[in-house]
Amino acid sequence: MRSSNVPLPALLASLGVVVGGCSAPVADDVASATGSTTEAIVLVERSVAEGEFVQTNVSAKFMRLASGADPEVAERVVGGSWLELPAAGECVALTPFAAAEDADALAGLGTIELLDVGDLSIQAGTTRMPLATRAFPDVGAFVSGVFYTSRDAQSDLPAPARYVLESTGSATLNPFAIEADAPSAPEQVRLGEAALADGLLLEEEAAATLRWTASEAPAVGDLVYVDLTDPSGTGVRCAYNDSGEGVIPESVLGKKTWGALPAQVALSVHRIRQGGFAAAGVDAGELRFDLSVVVRATIVAASP
Repeated sequence: MRSSNVPLPALLASLGVVVGGCSAPVADDVASATGSTTEAIVLVERSVAEGEFVQTNVSAKFMRLASGADPEVAERVVGGSWLELPAAGECVALTPFAAAEDADALAGLGTIELLDVGDLSIQAGTTRMPLATRAFPDVGAFVSGVFYTSRDAQSDLPAPARYVLESTGSATLNPFAIEADAPSAPEQVRLGEAALADGLLLEEEAAATLRWTASEAPAVGDLVYVDLTDPSGTGVRCAYNDSGEGVIPESVLGKKTWGALPAQVALSVHRIRQGGFAAAGVDAGELRFDLSVVVRATIVAASP
């Protein structure tokens, strides 16, 4: 995702980022000298479902791209980290990614090399999670190399907390350590007068007010977003400033969006914090925390 317009220094400050290791070269200098750039994408996800069932996922990809390649298209090709996020107060339709729709962009992308950065781990407090190195599945001649993921989705990660992402380095990239502050997960979430729980009912073309406890320690650019998705992955995403209240507009709760009613959907409320980081050999890095609560809901026809 590259949707933020916040300058890099502000993004670093918003994450509370502290970077260790050698200083990073200027991206334009690297691109002109090597004909390529290195983009890092690190994603920390924590999701709580009904019954307090917690799932976590950490993923990290270090992509070497041809100079001039579109990092957003590259993210979509390698998968797992792309996030289409509307501006606060707006909604967007969600559709499964179809590579054919980006044929022109793919033609100019060139190859993507996913770099080995040595042993990679993430730590919060006393909880340390070594990440597993995995070979990337063959995607024609586009992508090669390795990426990093958490080994166990059942390993809980604290929030809020300060996180440390640390690499031992490799022949490709020097060792580095990055510290960043994760926000708290959404709490005391209510839809109208009802607590967020499985079995919620949303009425056709009736706006629904979403409330949550606003963050006590907000950072620049923090957002809350809500996803309504059907089993196919089609749905709607709406984003809000982290003020404690937002409205799901009536326009997204109708038959034009969902077809025949009633419609079964997953409703997830996310707090997101994202920002850039710099490290030796990395021209542009992005670290994103995405903490959510998820329930099942039903969109029903309007009462006669």
